[in-house]
Amino acid sequence: MKKGKLNLPEESLPYLQQLSEMPSEQVLKILQDAVENPTIKTVKNESGTSLTSLSPRVKTLEQLLEVAKVDKDKYSVKKFKVKKWEVGLNLDGVAAIEELYAVSADLAPNSDYLEFQRIQDDLLEDLRKHTPLKINKRSKGSDKSGYMLEVNIFDLHFGKLCWNGETGEDYDTKIAASRFHNAIDDLVAKAQFHNVEKIVFPVGNDFFNSDSLSNTTTAGTPQDEDLRWQKTFTNGRRLIVDGIEKLLQVAPVDVIIVQGNHDFQRSFYLGDSLTAWFRNVPDVTIDNNASPRKYVTYGSNLIGLTHGNNEKIADLPILMASEKKSLWADTKFHEWHLGHFHHKKQMKWKSIDEQKGCVIRFMRSLSGTDAWHNLKGYTQNVQSAESFLWHKDNGLVAHNFYNL
Repeated sequence: MKKGKLNLPEESLPYLQQLSEMPSEQVLKILQDAVENPTIKTVKNESGTSLTSLSPRVKTLEQLLEVAKVDKDKYSVKKFKVKKWEVGLNLDGVAAIEELYAVSADLAPNSDYLEFQRIQDDLLEDLRKHTPLKINKRSKGSDKSGYMLEVNIFDLHFGKLCWNGETGEDYDTKIAASRFHNAIDDLVAKAQFHNVEKIVFPVGNDFFNSDSLSNTTTAGTPQDEDLRWQKTFTNGRRLIVDGIEKLLQVAPVDVIIVQGNHDFQRSFYLGDSLTAWFRNVPDVTIDNNASPRKYVTYGSNLIGLTHGNNEKIADLPILMASEKKSLWADTKFHEWHLGHFHHKKQMKWKSIDEQKGCVIRFMRSLSGTDAWHNLKGYTQNVQSAESFLWHKDNGLVAHNFYNL
């Protein structure tokens, strides 16, 4: 065996010292065991976890993480080192050379995973503590009344922060929650004499003001936020649950998730949470499918729901007719209800034969005026929530507002 000075890493010295003092059979057994069963030294401290392997088998960071059974969703690698050297041994007069690797890595808890865990823990804790609202006995025959109530609280922008000194009004999560509850109470009261058999409750449509850890919209536009994003999501989910339970006092509720341009991802997560929350409540259904356009049918009525930031407005009637061909043909009254623009606007479209019309409505918002809208002068819109009372055969028979 060629003699010379070896440039060995410091980690290897205690290992080599022990090998040099052992019988050759024991050395072979140790080397074989190191290949088949590498051991990982684990040290935990305040900043995270350090892993170290000294083995001929573990040669890369990926192998280290695999052998140590590191959950990559829970931990991220801050830094790592890989060193390699050859160990020369004289075993009963036979020169043996073994490649050894020292692989080390410093791990830190994944912040995204921790934030997700906090939200999940909040949801589970709320589920454990929650006492379902007792459902009042509904009026006899309400399940066959022929009326459906659609309650729209679009573009609430829960989480938005506005300061009166800058924008002319204060707005935060507490004010948003108060407006939300007042709107539901008012709109339900205005429909109480019609004994509705079903309620449609679109949720989303920029219910949340932001969609990321850094308080930006889905596209990355920075927002002024009232709370940390975890708290905003948890409080927002609780608010929607309270709203659904209020509506459930009146009639079964169909919740339709409509993603907005401020909260495209967060709306989906909200829908998934609501699906779990009301999983054992037969009178609540959650439509959280991934389509940006949702449709509701009730007797002779076909209602389309979308946020309004993606599709060309003029194309919406054609989209409805092509995406829901049989429903379009089987119904008489067709409408689209959109958010996004925060103001009242109405268009009417007719097909070429002028027999089937389609009304496109833009819903108002209860949200406060933020700094950007105030800067641009968008301050004159009436802040409002709306409801629609649909008759199974006669179409829209009432349109009510809750105005600030």
